[in-house]
Amino acid sequence: MWLDELLLSAQQESDDGVWHSEEWDSEMAAILLLLHLLPSEAARRLIKFMKVGSSKETFLKETVPKQPFLLGVGERSNSIQDFYVILDQKAIPCRMQTPVAAFDELFKAHYAFAVSYDDALSSFFIFIQTTVYGIDVGKVKESPRVKEIRARVLHSEV
Repeated sequence: MWLDELLLSAQQESDDGVWHSEEWDSEMAAILLLLHLLPSEAARRLIKFMKVGSSKETFLKETVPKQPFLLGVGERSNSIQDFYVILDQKAIPCRMQTPVAAFDELFKAHYAFAVSYDDALSSFFIFIQTTVYGIDVGKVKESPRVKEIRARVLHSEV
């Protein structure tokens, strides 16, 4: 019930053209909801969508080298068939083809390849790092918003 209200609120407040829960499956919508709660135009830096049949090679050539992100390939963004972690203009296929598993691989790619977080996604990834994975809690610099949301999440679980 709480999540449904939050999803509805986020959908009504968003005007960035990225957050529309009906355009993504429920798992990706939940990840994008978290982005909505933290500051950003970050959704565009976390995941990009490509229609089946489009050229990955062309997409990769046109991608300016930057921090890792997810590429979802499918007929529609709410029915993605393949996920890739894009890193250094290379498409690394995700082993598991679910939004949560793909996101897990993206997060872990930052550690495996010693890559820093995208500036626009830093608060988001620090929240995931400290709250979901329990890595470096109290050691990394968290924004007040990240601390507040983490406290709410941890408090609501009690």
